[in-house]
Amino acid sequence: MGKNYGKTNFALAAGQGNEEGIKLNQKLYSRRIEQLSVIVDDENYMDSIGGLTSNSNYISFIHNMYLALISGRKITSNMKSAITNIVRSYAKHLKEKNDPALQQQKLEYINKVDSVKHKLNECNYTKGYTYERLHFLESIETYIRNRGKLSPNQMKALNKMNNQYDKKLEKIKKKEIVK
Repeated sequence: MGKNYGKTNFALAAGQGNEEGIKLNQKLYSRRIEQLSVIVDDENYMDSIGGLTSNSNYISFIHNMYLALISGRKITSNMKSAITNIVRSYAKHLKEKNDPALQQQKLEYINKVDSVKHKLNECNYTKGYTYERLHFLESIETYIRNRGKLSPNQMKALNKMNNQYDKKLEKIKKKEIVK
């Protein structure tokens, strides 16, 4: 499919539908066609949802719904519902993207993860342990970047790791003072 998410991918397909169906869909769903056109053309959105492997099928689904609208295909009630959900999901994405409070919270979470990573590196744990914990912390950071929040269990795990590394660093400092 490539990175060309835009409606140009559908130019030929639109000409393949029946004229009557195309006109009917234009009349009934002109707003949804415009909305899906904007969604399909928004490369940042497509990249953000495409970054999750499980969502690559969702991108294809969005394209298929857009194609169904512009090619004059009959739109079923399930398709209408799915298209509405696509638009709602995109609206939620825009709201989160443009909400300074959510962006600030996301930044605070990422800073906390970075702080825990830094403490982990200072603790001089074994390479295997450090690698496992860094992998976990990177997965949490990816989750934050994609979702903008943490689950309660992720927050507990992050706080537990932070406290553990603080204690370890205190012990290291005490040993250095004694020497």
